[in-house]
Amino acid sequence: MKMYLHTGLACAALVLAGCSASPVQSPPLVSSGGFSGPEQALTYHVFLGELALQRRDLRTGVQQYANAAQLSTDPALSEYATLLAYKDGDDRLALDLTHHWLQLAPKDNNARHFEAVLNTRLGNVNTAASEFESLLQDMPGENLRLISELLGQETAAHQGLAVMQKLVATQPQSPQAHFALGQLALHYQHAPLAVDEARRALTLKPDWDDALVLEARALLAAGKNNQALKLLKARAQTKPDNLRVHLAYAAVLVQTGQSVLAQVEFATILKQHPDDPEALYSLGLLALQDNRLPMARDYFARLLKTAQRNDAARYFLGNTAELAKRYPEALQWYQQVHGGRHWLPAQISVARVLISQDKPDAARSYIDEIVGMDSDDSVQFRIAEAQLFSEAGDNKTALQVFGQGLTENSGNPDLLYARALLRENVGDALAAESDLRRILGQQPDNADALNALGYMLAVHSTRYEEALGYIRKALQLKPDDPAIIDSMGWVEYRLGNYTQALGYLRKAYAQLADPEVAAHLTEVLWVTGDKQEARRIWSSALKQHPGDTALLKVGRRFSP
Repeated sequence: MKMYLHTGLACAALVLAGCSASPVQSPPLVSSGGFSGPEQALTYHVFLGELALQRRDLRTGVQQYANAAQLSTDPALSEYATLLAYKDGDDRLALDLTHHWLQLAPKDNNARHFEAVLNTRLGNVNTAASEFESLLQDMPGENLRLISELLGQETAAHQGLAVMQKLVATQPQSPQAHFALGQLALHYQHAPLAVDEARRALTLKPDWDDALVLEARALLAAGKNNQALKLLKARAQTKPDNLRVHLAYAAVLVQTGQSVLAQVEFATILKQHPDDPEALYSLGLLALQDNRLPMARDYFARLLKTAQRNDAARYFLGNTAELAKRYPEALQWYQQVHGGRHWLPAQISVARVLISQDKPDAARSYIDEIVGMDSDDSVQFRIAEAQLFSEAGDNKTALQVFGQGLTENSGNPDLLYARALLRENVGDALAAESDLRRILGQQPDNADALNALGYMLAVHSTRYEEALGYIRKALQLKPDDPAIIDSMGWVEYRLGNYTQALGYLRKAYAQLADPEVAAHLTEVLWVTGDKQEARRIWSSALKQHPGDTALLKVGRRFSP
């Protein structure tokens, strides 16, 4: 199964947290020979670093600032160099720079956080756990939750969970510790572990509503919807005035598709708490989802008056105006979104509205101006901009946008990946293959690129054994990814291994009820003679995704 880009955009912010490290070998310093002294050498390296960053050459900028930091006694310079190395993905250099930072500022908690995170990312589990444990002693309050959130944002599942489990083992009778581990497990989509840890927290602190809500969310993630609803409904009945529990119950009703009951629950909350921002926000989203635009507009206008979630309210007021084709009003709302996770999608929405008004040049100029002011998000902006033009049927301009983005961010794997998908969609599989191979030249273990290349070869060529090799490697890197499992099933089908193909495709469909996965499973079932099951799956999928191209194509070929 090919990997898809998500149109819902959110700003990914770098968490600035700190570290303390065991020394790693320092990067080689550029010789200070020819300089009148260290200060002149320091100035030289900072100048070259800034010049490289202005040219978007992050690697050179990192090295120059690393050299400057080693010559400086200013902890702020070491911090900046560390952030650059971290952003560049050079964890070992970042850890070394953090060590220097800590030599200059031994009590800087940001540096200590960085040390612990970097050791986690480098697999130094015992060291990282010890460093986080030391930080816990100096951080009063909800420190375990903060560490859980930090690990979730900055580390992979096997890294973050290993460290958090070490921390929990040192305080097995702490409900907060089990709660933090449960939160992290849920973040990493390890639902069974999240359920177990939430229940351990509740055993130690039975009346803790946060832990009960966590258990319900984990049950929901595990596909046990009825258990989640029953759990929250029971607590809501025993605590009729507990706003948090009732909001959680209503949210689970939404997630399980019971929007009518959810609206009733949220409306009940609003009767008791007429200005509750969460209820207004949720009711606004439900109304927007059902295309009840005047009602959605009313809820978001009321939300704006609460002075909470201001940017969200403005963004969704822009949505309601855009859907009603009140484009000038939509632009006004979008341009009033000043920060938070809705800022980036609001700027993209401005461009979308301009395209809808048949002003493509204005849309491109608007994004160019934003990128000029905020180059850190240029990759996300260029991908989103290209998607807008592609969705408007202008693939030529979309490809031009990708070219511009790659000029600004040479060889960026995210841009290459997005362009590869577009190139495949417009029928240029060879160019798409070239982009994916460029990614793998930089990142041989990029599971998404491996999967996309393997799937593409399975669909557009007869190089099935080669495709199998790429997909097999991707599956080793992401064994639970349903998209990759689907790809494995599809290439096994192409190879004529029908039993293996069905095993993979059933597993993928159980995890991801995607129309493309359903189309694959339908085809293999039909070819292997199980036409009744093929018809059942195809009909069910088509009801949920009417008009889906992959399902309709299967229907035309096999008449399920």
